Amino acid sequence: MKKSTPYTIALIALVLGFVGSWFVQDSKPVKLEVSRWFGEQSRALPDFELRDEDNQPFGQAQMKGKWNMLYFGFINCPDICPVSLQAMAEMMKAIDNKNVRDAIQFTFVSVDPDRDTPELLKSYVKYFDSSFKGATAPLAELKKLTSSIGIAHQLEKTSDDQESYLVSHSGAIILVNPEAQFSGIFGAPHDALAMARDITKIVQHY
Repeated sequence: MKKSTPYTIALIALVLGFVGSWFVQDSKPVKLEVSRWFGEQSRALPDFELRDEDNQPFGQAQMKGKWNMLYFGFINCPDICPVSLQAMAEMMKAIDNKNVRDAIQFTFVSVDPDRDTPELLKSYVKYFDSSFKGATAPLAELKKLTSSIGIAHQLEKTSDDQESYLVSHSGAIILVNPEAQFSGIFGAPHDALAMARDITKIVQHY
């Protein structure tokens, strides 16, 4: 990927500052390794509507009732996206508690809607794990969501008709609770086993 912009660097610094945090549930502190849990400071997401890998609506209504983990990238990403999706697949396998595993939905959100159609997203995400979802929308609609949660992304095009290009984007995984509230962040790089331990603690103590 291309050289990081100052905005991206600032975002990475913010995310790194979250790692190794504590959250308190029922007055009992729980140590997290690679994530930040917002607890009572979780906040509602704005209204938005993406389309999922089956070209069906994907917004707040579809997220309620599950712990949603959202990663923002693009199919043609040469490095961090496939590495992160593989880490998420390994995380899911590492969760021994079936109830916890069933409570989690991972969605890969493409920030390259011109190239990443629902059909392509479906093939891409299912390669890593059959339970994974994909979603995207025109950039104006995507930015309703990404701007509200601090996810930076930018097409690295030199001309409007350029077909081969990269997309600068954050490597963080966003956590959304079953009430469709922005609830936490898993910073990059992603340690599958540590994420499995953290998400298990969060789900079990919620």
